[in-house]
Amino acid sequence: MRDILILLRIELKRLFKSKLFYVSLFIGLALSVGGFIECAKPHLNITNGFNGGVETYPFSVFNSWMGMFMGLKPISTSYLYIFMLLAALPYCGFFCRDNKNQYILQYYSRMSKNKIHAARFIATFISGGLVTMLPLLLNLCATMMFIPALKPSGNGLFIHSGAYIMGNLFCEHPLIYVLIYVLQFFIYGGSFALVSLAVSFFIDNTFLVIISPFVTYYGLGIISTLCKSVMNIYSFNPMALLSPATKLQDGMLFAYICEPIIICVICGIIFFMKGKNNEAL
Repeated sequence: MRDILILLRIELKRLFKSKLFYVSLFIGLALSVGGFIECAKPHLNITNGFNGGVETYPFSVFNSWMGMFMGLKPISTSYLYIFMLLAALPYCGFFCRDNKNQYILQYYSRMSKNKIHAARFIATFISGGLVTMLPLLLNLCATMMFIPALKPSGNGLFIHSGAYIMGNLFCEHPLIYVLIYVLQFFIYGGSFALVSLAVSFFIDNTFLVIISPFVTYYGLGIISTLCKSVMNIYSFNPMALLSPATKLQDGMLFAYICEPIIICVICGIIFFMKGKNNEAL
């Protein structure tokens, strides 16, 4: 375990020295600021339109941060579309490049492959999750600085009601609801980033390896749409599952919880099984 932690520290240092990490973070933070201007700025006058009647309600953080407008407003929705590419850019090409230039052999000569691959696996997950989550946290915190966290009302001005999965949670404990979705972005960003490790044994083109999480993310969405139209099954489109504005139906709960787990398991099996015989590509 100590060896894995040492290797993980080395890999995270490489991540934080990567220019692409800061490029991805900058783009994500720019979208976060754009989302604040797009969603929260019009709500800064929190009593605008509120007359004390049951059909009106002051603006709250929980209907003003960018997550609640994914699928509704262009900047917020664009983050949902491209965040997987941002998650893949900083670190997903490292293993492929290390294989191509034989740098990985320096690791193999000093430590067991399983420990090396475990550290890479964890570092890849963390890198994808961090780049994905930090812009959302910034937007949420910025919105909280200017708009009060009023509990959602059931008068229709807030998206969710108790008729959907976590609808009651949104009404009773909205901050927990929001933080669950922020955490889901971290988990999905990390799990899809692991796709790059699995495909790196089959593709020696670094660019294709880097975009593989993004392609998988979109590919699952297309497959989900086809399955829903042909077989009338519930959506497992990650874009729909990740949007806090989506009303999750009962049949979507399995995909919401298990989709990133399944991706992690499949990628882990491929990566560690193929990695046993890896002597650099």
